[in-house]
Amino acid sequence: MKKKIIFLESILKGGGGHHMDNLIETTLFFKKNNNIKWIVNENFKKEKLFIPDDIEINKLINEVNSNTFFNLFKKFKIFFQSFLFFLKERKLIKFFKTFIENYFTLPDFFNLETFNYINKHNFTQEDIIIIQSCRPKDIELIFFISQLVEKMPKIIMRILYPPKKKIFKDFYYHTKKLSKKRNVKIFTEVSTIKNYIKSKLDFDVKNFNQIYSFYQRNIPKKFTLGFLGETRIDKGFNRLPNIIKILTEKNIQCNFLIQFSKNIYPNTHDVKNKILGMAKYNSNLKIIDGYVDFWDYRKYLKEINIMPLFYNPDKLNFVGSGLFYSCITHEIPMIVPNKADLLNEYLAYNSFEKATTDNEYVNAISKIINNYESYLEECKKFSKNYYQNLKKDPLVLEVEKN
Repeated sequence: MKKKIIFLESILKGGGGHHMDNLIETTLFFKKNNNIKWIVNENFKKEKLFIPDDIEINKLINEVNSNTFFNLFKKFKIFFQSFLFFLKERKLIKFFKTFIENYFTLPDFFNLETFNYINKHNFTQEDIIIIQSCRPKDIELIFFISQLVEKMPKIIMRILYPPKKKIFKDFYYHTKKLSKKRNVKIFTEVSTIKNYIKSKLDFDVKNFNQIYSFYQRNIPKKFTLGFLGETRIDKGFNRLPNIIKILTEKNIQCNFLIQFSKNIYPNTHDVKNKILGMAKYNSNLKIIDGYVDFWDYRKYLKEINIMPLFYNPDKLNFVGSGLFYSCITHEIPMIVPNKADLLNEYLAYNSFEKATTDNEYVNAISKIINNYESYLEECKKFSKNYYQNLKKDPLVLEVEKN
């Protein structure tokens, strides 16, 4: 019998961002030898999305409404339903004990549908629940349910952002409680978050490698730069008009593929309009407007030959970048921010340049174009090394453990 793997993505409602993309990649990676199920938001819409075959999708997680009164009413209703249910099941004392242990509150994501889904599965010690984007509210939910059920699968936390310390209940409080009774493993994407968690929690924390598709690249006839992802200032979207202007002034012949994200950010709206204005007179600019699905994203990664990363280095040093790893596995030479110290852990090959100012970025683009064969050779070494590391990745080995 195949092992059950349940992926929890509590706020996932559809396409957009790296969360959906990573969920699909990880699902495809583990799908062959395992029975894969998703638990997602009640408002999840799969229309026009690529979903791997034979995946059971369970839309169970409550949507947290911005209206405080509505949320209070909804929680009271769930509490009343739970009271009657656990009274009937003769588990009311256990429910109240858990309620008190959670500081007299129900988790925002808790409901009887989610509880019953987990409770009715005949889990073995080999089965796994992977908290895919691991938010504190996810941990609170799993803690609460784990106190009320007899059998729980192994719990794997994939932590992408540093959990904040709070006065009462928080990630650390629930993780400590959870790990006393259940088999819990914690993995982080970058060392800064790993060290941050270990400084606040006496627990073994390991780094994991994101799972991405691989692509073998050839030397192109014409070069294409890329900007993919959210049109935010911290990703450097506001720098694009000046970069395009300098490229034109220096007569550097290349295309520029730019994605305008589905999410609209008021502080970059004018930048977006400026780029649209430039595209009317510059045939080298290609605009992708809105969400890019799983396969289109990979198509664009294959089309892009050089990826300048304009991130704010302070933010990048703390949370990392999914696009960075996509470039590694797709053999794309990168230009990274000068002070992005976190990336130095991974930049073991001469497949990149560093820059700070817009002029430095453009000069680095020119240098890579003029020496592309050399950079591509280093990219291939980098990609091969990542592939080898993925096979012995701690999270992968934990999932595949019998």
